[in-house]
Amino acid sequence: MKRRFVTCILTLLTTATMFGCGDPSKLTSKSSENQVTEIQEEEADPAKAEVPDAASSAEENSGEDNSATESTEQPVSADQGGENAVSTGDSAAATEGVSVTEEEIVEPELPTEEVQQPVETTVVEETKDEEKDKYYDIVFIGDSQFDNARGTGSEIPAYTCSLLGKKAKYYNLAIGGTAASLGREMSTDLETFNDSSFIGICYALAGKIKPDFLDQYACGAELKKVKPQNVDLYIIEYGANDYINGKDLYNSNAGLDPHTYSGALASGIGELKAISPNAQFILCGPSYCQWYNGSGAFMGDAFSVSKGIGPLTEYANTASNLASTMGITYFDTMYASQFDLKIETAEMYLADGLHYTEKGRQIYAAVLAHTIQKLRGKDVGDMPYLEINSFDFWAYKDSLKKK
Repeated sequence: MKRRFVTCILTLLTTATMFGCGDPSKLTSKSSENQVTEIQEEEADPAKAEVPDAASSAEENSGEDNSATESTEQPVSADQGGENAVSTGDSAAATEGVSVTEEEIVEPELPTEEVQQPVETTVVEETKDEEKDKYYDIVFIGDSQFDNARGTGSEIPAYTCSLLGKKAKYYNLAIGGTAASLGREMSTDLETFNDSSFIGICYALAGKIKPDFLDQYACGAELKKVKPQNVDLYIIEYGANDYINGKDLYNSNAGLDPHTYSGALASGIGELKAISPNAQFILCGPSYCQWYNGSGAFMGDAFSVSKGIGPLTEYANTASNLASTMGITYFDTMYASQFDLKIETAEMYLADGLHYTEKGRQIYAAVLAHTIQKLRGKDVGDMPYLEINSFDFWAYKDSLKKK
């Protein structure tokens, strides 16, 4: 009897060894057709790192810096996400920690979609230098979340400004696939600088470098129209690509190190404050997202998947803490504090696990527009909590006219 029992145990162990449970390190985002793209291998240091607690905090892929290697984890300050970062706990509780080492999490290609509800973009005349600026000028700077659907009348900047009235105009300087920070070995020599990160955009706006290298992007022509002295508001959104490329959160020995996420944001905002002394700022953290493996199986989300620095929530918390330190407004899209983007609703908000759907962009824009109006002193009331199943952009837009 004992011999038969031992034989059964050995058979089970052999079967488990042969077939296993798959490799959880191969992660990507779900494609817009629910197919999963293959993983791109990076030549990164495969040093393994522990996954922090799922409730702690860290997004997107910089298509220009795939050589960034992973570093050791760094703690964030005690304020986990700032006063706006109110976690519902749904996402954190639904996933377990996953550590990614040799395989790179990559940003999926922007989904192709047929826009159903575009808005008309207001064409405004450029203000001559000697004329008084008549408009409320907004400059959007960020990655694919702001660049997605550019020119269709359904991008986040277009939807946002359509809710602000005819006297608002915007410049979209976002570039998909870019990060806030520079690559670890990238030089900051202004004579040769040509990186399209947040730092590069800020240097170009400040006139420290020639902006011609940006002509390859849609934002290149837009940037040359911006008059920094007339800018009323900068809206900045980064984090996904800093996370995907394993960028450090900060450098304790050099607070304004542009090779780190926090340092790049702080130094870039400093550049913008110098050239636009009257401008206000909204810093948008990276958004909640989900990751899938090569077989299309859900592997984890922004709360649970780490590349060595920490999950994407770490980057969101770092941005929130920085905004608080710098005295600027933080816009949370990680913790479902303003609208119900979370694990249960992710497929309605996100086309591929990462990029917003058209409806998702409408909700993001509605809450962002209300945040802008509060900064302007035009709407001091509280924004109702938005749920994607019951929100209608055009009904909401009409309701603003009655106020």
